[in-house]
Amino acid sequence: MKKIILFLLAVQVLSGCSPTSQLTTEKNLYQSKGDLSINKSDTLAFEITEGNNIIFKTVLDNTDTLDLYLDTGGTAIVLSHTAIKERTSLLHNKNKRYKGQNYVPLKGGYSLALGDLIWEDLTIYPTTLIPAEADGHFGWNLFKDKVLELDYEKQLMIVHSSYAGNLGEYSKMEVEYINTLFCIKGTIQIGENKYSNRYLFDSGFQRSIVMDKDLRQKSNFPTNLPVIKESKLRNSAGTEFINQVVAVDKICFANICVDQVPVQLLSTPNPARFETHIVGNELLKRFNTIFDFQNHLVYMKPNSLMKLPYKDAS
Repeated sequence: MKKIILFLLAVQVLSGCSPTSQLTTEKNLYQSKGDLSINKSDTLAFEITEGNNIIFKTVLDNTDTLDLYLDTGGTAIVLSHTAIKERTSLLHNKNKRYKGQNYVPLKGGYSLALGDLIWEDLTIYPTTLIPAEADGHFGWNLFKDKVLELDYEKQLMIVHSSYAGNLGEYSKMEVEYINTLFCIKGTIQIGENKYSNRYLFDSGFQRSIVMDKDLRQKSNFPTNLPVIKESKLRNSAGTEFINQVVAVDKICFANICVDQVPVQLLSTPNPARFETHIVGNELLKRFNTIFDFQNHLVYMKPNSLMKLPYKDAS
């Protein structure tokens, strides 16, 4: 029997969520019209919601149209209980007996279509905690053998069989894989002091930065920064807790830096179950990004969204 361990990263109440799984690889069959051996690309439109989720129109089992968001901090297909009951055919007239248990898998070899891309033999994981504007989400591993390009300005995702474009304007970072998740290196600067560590790359988290409690202590991160606000969050069990929000002078990924970024100071042990900070989509959307999963690299360059205000800044 397949074992799955899921957890929910810190999320804004009435906002989004980012569950992540440690699971053995499923038989995800990637198909596309045309021949991928000749540098095939598929271009897909998305919508960036008010909560910073990247929403796509998808089709489940050739039947049900669902709004799913891309969660690079996860590796599963996750649907809300409401979507399963009201917007899919997964239960086959068994709605009255459906108990809606979180993360108990619905096995049946389901398919998911995203434009001309099709994945087969998928397992669906239900959950209660999904943003109101979405039916669920899909993880980065659907593209694990591809090159994935996110253009936040044009709201387009391009899936490449290989990439031959110009990377001259991009900054390159190596990917570190931990428990099926991927991280990049980042450095926070406060005054003359710099604090470098790994950051879970999580487009499913709706704010900018969450800083791990243990890593802050180990790096002697300052404890006297002015508090902008307190943010009420909840974990996968629905438990609410409070994080302090502070501003840092600068955060850099490779040689690209962003000034005056609000960050949340995680007040509990990290739900990722390993030591990492988390970079979320309120910051990530300010960079057009290329994920080269073939060579385990991420390329980022600033875009025109850089000057947008942060929700945690006031």
